[in-house]
Amino acid sequence: MKNRKAKSNRAQADYFELLVCQYICHLYGITFSYSQDLAELSNKVLVLPSGRERLKLQNDNFIKIQPKIKEILNYEIGQKGRVINVIWVGRNLLIETTSDVDAEHITKQKTRFSIKSIASTGTGTLKNLGARQIQKFLGVNFSAQYKKMWEDLRDYLNEHDLSQGKIKKKVQNSSCLLKWATKNGQKYQIMLNDLCVSAFNNLPLKKKVDFLNFITDCNDEDLYVIIVNSCDVIIYKPIEKNLKLIKNIEVKKDKMTDVGYTIFVDNKPTYRVQTNNTNGIGISAFCQRIFWV
Repeated sequence: MKNRKAKSNRAQADYFELLVCQYICHLYGITFSYSQDLAELSNKVLVLPSGRERLKLQNDNFIKIQPKIKEILNYEIGQKGRVINVIWVGRNLLIETTSDVDAEHITKQKTRFSIKSIASTGTGTLKNLGARQIQKFLGVNFSAQYKKMWEDLRDYLNEHDLSQGKIKKKVQNSSCLLKWATKNGQKYQIMLNDLCVSAFNNLPLKKKVDFLNFITDCNDEDLYVIIVNSCDVIIYKPIEKNLKLIKNIEVKKDKMTDVGYTIFVDNKPTYRVQTNNTNGIGISAFCQRIFWV
């Protein structure tokens, strides 16, 4: 169920991103290159429970942000020249950037949009971190533990030659096996969370600041973040939130969970981190999701 929910959320996010791509193309007379993708995503959402309501939500939220996108691009065109191409970046699920849609100008410069459509309130996920980013910024190499997690599962199944992909399918098709894999994976999930808490607090202040500037894309002067929810449209440029004159940054473990922690900036809770898996605890790679508090 959780896996299906994640996929349905991704389909809705992709659909929303493509609505924005299509709108920018329409504004500036550019060929929309993702018509087939948009149609396929529409069908994916429609077959979900309450599919029509889900599509209506995305379409309604899209209408709310149209004037803002046009206003931003008209300003940027004055700085960078006319828009000649629109690139759907989100399809690549790149962790290196939070941009979902790039408008390319005739000067080869870009105006980039990170866009989130949310059903109720809140701001959604700020950043997803994979193993490489966790190692790069926190110095935590979890590859040996991740390998051991899979060895545990192989031993339990007595399947030492089967590929990870086939093992994953076998586990997903058995509630009993999935329960065991999840319980086994949770041990390593907690382990990674504890290692990250310790590693972050041991970093020098400059590296902590560098990490936080990375997760907010504060070094990307071309990026706009647009968040639309049931109450409001929130727009900001991450570069304007670049951390300066910070005296203290520390992490504290969440009291309500073993797989989360909060980052305090000058004693103020600012970011919440969840240690999770990309596609199923115990049968997929570990990741971390970061949110505003």
